[in-house]
Amino acid sequence: MTLPLETARLLVRAFGDGDERELARAFADPEVIWWDQPFSPEKALALVSRARADYVRSGMGLYAVSLRDGGRLIGDCGLVPRVIDGQDLVEIGWHLEREAWGYGYATEAARAVAAHAAGLGLRRLCSLIVPDNLRSRRVAEKLGMTVAREVEWAGLPHDLWVLDLAA
Repeated sequence: MTLPLETARLLVRAFGDGDERELARAFADPEVIWWDQPFSPEKALALVSRARADYVRSGMGLYAVSLRDGGRLIGDCGLVPRVIDGQDLVEIGWHLEREAWGYGYATEAARAVAAHAAGLGLRRLCSLIVPDNLRSRRVAEKLGMTVAREVEWAGLPHDLWVLDLAA
């Protein structure tokens, strides 16, 4: 499975030129990117640039999530290599603008990205989720993830969710 990934309602694709403007709009809400506010156009450009560098370095990264109907960019979902407690893991993460919450888009995008990860030969994914982020917890549960343990990440306690991918 290669990018772009198409689902019933979404297109998950590599970030391209100009996506930082839409990403800055989508992530300006402090409820979406609560740990890095205000989320400026410069921060959006840095995120897109980092994702594009990750594609070259590791063959994966955060990907743009757009609605197939109209093409509006609504957030990101992707795969990010992490070192957590000395262990090399790949995190699946998702962030969507508030207007996209409650429609199942995060789960839809994450399922496509998890299938993509399996196609890349990954056998396990993780997610770092703060315990009170109920929306992300629900997405993780719908993906079949379970909490392995609590870890400290970015100075805060996070639950480390894991998903073993089918061989």
